[in-house]
Amino acid sequence: MAFEKENKIAVILLGMGGPNNISDIKEFLYNIFSDRNIIKLPGGTLFQKPFAKLISNLRTKKVQAHYNLIGGNSPLLSWTEAQANNIEFNLKNSFPNLKCFVGMRYFHPLIEDSITKALSEGFTDFCFLPMYPQFSFGTTGSSFDVIKMTLRNKNKTNRLLINDFHDNQGYISLLNQYINNNISESDTLLFSAHSIPQTFVDDGDPYVEQTKTTARLAAGKRKYYLSFQSRTGPVKWVGPDTVKEVNRLLNRNNSNLFIVPISFVCDHLETLYELDIELKNFVDKKNRARIKRMPMFNDDPKFSKILADIIKDRIISL
Repeated sequence: MAFEKENKIAVILLGMGGPNNISDIKEFLYNIFSDRNIIKLPGGTLFQKPFAKLISNLRTKKVQAHYNLIGGNSPLLSWTEAQANNIEFNLKNSFPNLKCFVGMRYFHPLIEDSITKALSEGFTDFCFLPMYPQFSFGTTGSSFDVIKMTLRNKNKTNRLLINDFHDNQGYISLLNQYINNNISESDTLLFSAHSIPQTFVDDGDPYVEQTKTTARLAAGKRKYYLSFQSRTGPVKWVGPDTVKEVNRLLNRNNSNLFIVPISFVCDHLETLYELDIELKNFVDKKNRARIKRMPMFNDDPKFSKILADIIKDRIISL
């Protein structure tokens, strides 16, 4: 069904979410480990939540220490809310009754709560845009499952789910600008993406191929490498591992290393802690100063305009 220009359109930006303070971390971890789209713990669905509770209890102190090193909370929500405000501003002329919400998968504001809030305010048309450039079963796919469950009996609503924007021309152009504005000509270019279990790929998850496409397009004519970070648990993960690849490239030649976090659009634990702090602990002291990371889009209005254009084009094409 088409979205009418005068209808009340709710755009909901989807993200993973993160703890707003240190005391939130146990609940945040429990929500993650309860999701079988990400981690299928032993014993099937019956034992998923008990195992999730056990693991979140065991990991809370360690993860709290990580967040303490980046200010005590995740900035992901504040950056996403800033983008939501900018997107709403960009779309108001085309869709006067549009409002932009934020819905997070694993911490407040949860996706289902944001949908419920929009419904209570009379919104009938819903557009969901993941803040993940590439599609994966464990991120966008998991969020889409929540959306479908929350709206399963809402027959009078229109829904538009945008899968990804991994090869969108505007996104690639901005990523290329960020690279060109921050890299030195002699630097070695390394893209680092969040890894996923190999079983996801074996089951048809398009994430790795989409990530490779993004890297190839964003690099342009530059030579580049691609690695994967954020691996945890005793399963086979997609590689090569970022830590190993960083050490290999630093030891291979005398050039500095320029790292581009390719599966993220704003700063959070994976950039501020994993790349800026933890990574350097696995690198020889003499090489630490040779690593530079690209800044993220965060609240850049140019990125908001790109996302707004994606939303507008998709709504108009319905």
